[in-house]
Amino acid sequence: MIQGDGVNLREEEKKSEDALKGLLHKLFRSDLEDLDFGIYRIMNFKRDEIKKFIDEDLLGEVENEFKELYDEDKKDLEREIKDFRKKIRDAFGEDALDEEGKLNPLFENTKLGRKYKEGLDALKNVEGVIQDKIEIFSRIHDFFSRYYVDGDLIPIRRYTRSNDYIIPYNGEEVSLYWANKDQYYVKATEYFQKYTFRVSGYGINFKLREAHMDKNNVKGKDKFFILSRENFLDVKDGIVNIYFEYHELTTDDYKKFELGERPNKTTIKEKLIVDAVERINEALKNHPDMVKQLNKPFKKKSGEESEKTLLETHLRTYVNRNTKDYFIHKNLKKFFLTELDFYIKNEMLPMEDIEGMDEATLRKVMRRVRVFKNISTKIIEFLAEIEDFEKMLWEKKKFVLRTEYVITLDKIREYAGEKFLESILDEILSNEKQLNEWKELFGIEVKDRNGLVGDNTLEGKEWKKLPIDTKHFDEEEFKWKLVVALTENNDLDEILDGVLIKSENWQALNLLLDKYYEKVQTIYIDPPFNKEQEADYLYKVNYKDATWVTMLENRIKLGRDLLNERGSIFVRCDYNGNMYVRMLLNEIFGMENFRNEIVVKRMTKLGSTVGSFNIANDSLFLFSKSQNILLESTTRNRICPYCKQPKEPEWVPLEAPGEGKNECIIIEGREFYARKNSHWTFKQDIVDEMYKKELIRINENRTYVDKYENRIKGLPEYLQFPFQTIDDDWTDIPGYARNWSFQTENSEILLKRVIESTSNEGDLILDFFLGSGTTTAVAHKLRRKWIGVEMGEHFWTVVLPRMKKVLFYDKSGISREKDVKEIYNPKTAGGFFKYQYLGQYEDTLNNIIFAGEEGRQAKLLEFKDYIFHILDYGTRGSMSRLNIDQFKKPFDYKMEILENGIPKDTNVDLVETFNYLLGLHIKKIYTEDTNGRKYIWVVGERRDKSLVVVVWRDSEELDLVQDRKYIEDKLNEISVVEPDHIYVNGDSYVQNAIPIETEFMKFVGV
Repeated sequence: MIQGDGVNLREEEKKSEDALKGLLHKLFRSDLEDLDFGIYRIMNFKRDEIKKFIDEDLLGEVENEFKELYDEDKKDLEREIKDFRKKIRDAFGEDALDEEGKLNPLFENTKLGRKYKEGLDALKNVEGVIQDKIEIFSRIHDFFSRYYVDGDLIPIRRYTRSNDYIIPYNGEEVSLYWANKDQYYVKATEYFQKYTFRVSGYGINFKLREAHMDKNNVKGKDKFFILSRENFLDVKDGIVNIYFEYHELTTDDYKKFELGERPNKTTIKEKLIVDAVERINEALKNHPDMVKQLNKPFKKKSGEESEKTLLETHLRTYVNRNTKDYFIHKNLKKFFLTELDFYIKNEMLPMEDIEGMDEATLRKVMRRVRVFKNISTKIIEFLAEIEDFEKMLWEKKKFVLRTEYVITLDKIREYAGEKFLESILDEILSNEKQLNEWKELFGIEVKDRNGLVGDNTLEGKEWKKLPIDTKHFDEEEFKWKLVVALTENNDLDEILDGVLIKSENWQALNLLLDKYYEKVQTIYIDPPFNKEQEADYLYKVNYKDATWVTMLENRIKLGRDLLNERGSIFVRCDYNGNMYVRMLLNEIFGMENFRNEIVVKRMTKLGSTVGSFNIANDSLFLFSKSQNILLESTTRNRICPYCKQPKEPEWVPLEAPGEGKNECIIIEGREFYARKNSHWTFKQDIVDEMYKKELIRINENRTYVDKYENRIKGLPEYLQFPFQTIDDDWTDIPGYARNWSFQTENSEILLKRVIESTSNEGDLILDFFLGSGTTTAVAHKLRRKWIGVEMGEHFWTVVLPRMKKVLFYDKSGISREKDVKEIYNPKTAGGFFKYQYLGQYEDTLNNIIFAGEEGRQAKLLEFKDYIFHILDYGTRGSMSRLNIDQFKKPFDYKMEILENGIPKDTNVDLVETFNYLLGLHIKKIYTEDTNGRKYIWVVGERRDKSLVVVVWRDSEELDLVQDRKYIEDKLNEISVVEPDHIYVNGDSYVQNAIPIETEFMKFVGV
């Protein structure tokens, strides 16, 4: 090898090594080490190990791999060369080789001579390590960079480095495939609840404050992050808290920032950022070192310096909102190993190239392939470790953080009795929060007991439909006292009308799955539409449609498991996504279970489209779980087919086209034969019945020619029915409404038709894109059970107040319909539901810790592949995964939850979480304090109808003998002597008791 070339090779080796290291640092998120929240914080705990893995271990592994292979190859080649020398001397004599083993030129073109020369060349190549390393680094970089764009994994199978792709095909006639098909779409919150980064020892926190604004002063509809007007910054103990508000701009804001009449969003954001930078720098002028660091140029991933400062860069990231798509692969290791195998066979060992290689070249190629595969597999395992960790945290069933109940006074009396209701009236009347809510929602000012009673009847007091919300009662004991009383003579889940859940919908469905598996009759969802610039999410790398389809697919798949065999789903969408929704539902439910594409009205703006017809309708896709669908025959008022307005019934000819059995009918003793190629619409018995009701007549002013060519005077006619059967054209009713100041509020009459056509009274209705709450409101009015899931803050401001009004009596919407008035009116309103909010993926991330792991790590380090388990093993025992030790005091299990950007220690509702994990249909709940120790008992049934008792108590310093006697006595008292299963937390002497902790861990998914 020429010396000058060696110098160039060394430079090229360094360049290729740096390029690979740079890529790996991006993939392992080393470039985001200043961020200190969520998954970034978790990765930062082990940043040193990750850097060491990339910079030392991995590249050192390359050296070791080559050394092992080269030593092995060298020994093999030296043996082969020795054999060749013997064969040459035997064939051509001792003079064929000199003392140094150089071949006599006379024998170079012989078969043995050529083989000998190839062996010598191969041995020389073995010692040329640098060129091989350059290719390996280049190959690894090429392979992994194919699947990452700006640090995001785009798992589309590649045929080559260029835009040639492999689409999975399994023989289907038509198959729907999209870029993110094998991933979870993660959307935890609308914005960063917490954004933290570190600068030279300082922790910088961007926090969100709840904004209280005068609605009449709102200037625009779009919301923005705005640095708080007052007290926007504080510094304490090396921590800088910077507070923002998120709301519409006011008239004052427009003047302050000189925005003009119609500024675009970009202009507004720029001015808000500039303002924030100036004010933050001014507020920190007493901390010059910090200001200096914050105003240094931001270093890009490439190492170059940005034109923006560090502070400005982080502000931009924050104010752009955390609405970008974020995915977790379901099986990253399998995907990459499959791709790796294909890459090797297709690009490193193509058959046409192998066939033409000599032995030395083939040996060299195979050597590179082995090293490439071994190193790439190490990287895949590490990437998969991170991805699988995130996947585990995403799939883990989330904790119920809080459960509250809403029940009207009349239902308390019905379920718990007059005596119990009377006993809690003083607590209710002394609760200012509850009284103020009634005043705000219903305009009712209650001052004494008389204000709670409507009339005194012969049956007793007629209590008003005023809803009690247990959240207003500071003492938990009020809630437990109420629930115990309600379940004394009733099954709790039987008397509950519905459940509201504030949560990201995938997490909610995942938790609901065991309890409500195959119990839902009808699902209605109106997901966020996939709209161009107005999209509900910001999409990266032009995969807007794939993101939207992934989001739907993840959630609808879970929804399908909740439907019973006769159940059905309605999915509403517009022209931006209807082509995807139909194919997606075909894939999930089977195209044989497609029922209808229903046309519904949308809200339109005249002149809102350019170069096309105005868009007036949306699509509503109806699919069933199976062929055995429950689809009730429903009717609607007769309408004009042209103007869609109500139309009075008309007299129309009794005849119908086509020959049939009804060729002759008798009316008023006269025989009437139908025309040729036609028949009478109704059979004789129906004609007789209709004639009695004066719905049939003979129109003497009309003549016709019958099938026998007789001219007949008088044509039989019938009066149209006032109702007609519903088809797939639903444009006779409004698709949207504006009763609750919610932009995409579905109309109640639309949901009435959906629910009545596919369910009966008492059936369960589900909406996991609840929006303004129309689905649950209509379901309640129609006497169906219901579940609603919504993650937005309007859960508190729209959905919950709306459902309380429905319980009290909501006279809007379908309440005005004649048939609804019969079952839902001021006398029959009232109800009972519970609402819950769940911990989210972001909460899980923020509560992951690596505390107290020194001993465990020391043991793990003995294993060769410890680096690939640092996240899983290192975080066991975190509160958001499962801390078994804390089950000794189950009512004090806490997590840090962000509320309006401020972290608060929040109790976890382990009792209700475990009920969901068991899939428990709750019958009874009991609570008692025994010797100052609280016990909670839950009695219920699992899906297999087995009877279950769950016992929770503080098990610290517990007399287990006395505890066993108390539990057994209680079982006798509540007449549950031999339950199929009894679960108890902590240590227990109770016979056959199953530890809650082991079952919790098994079902929660950690």
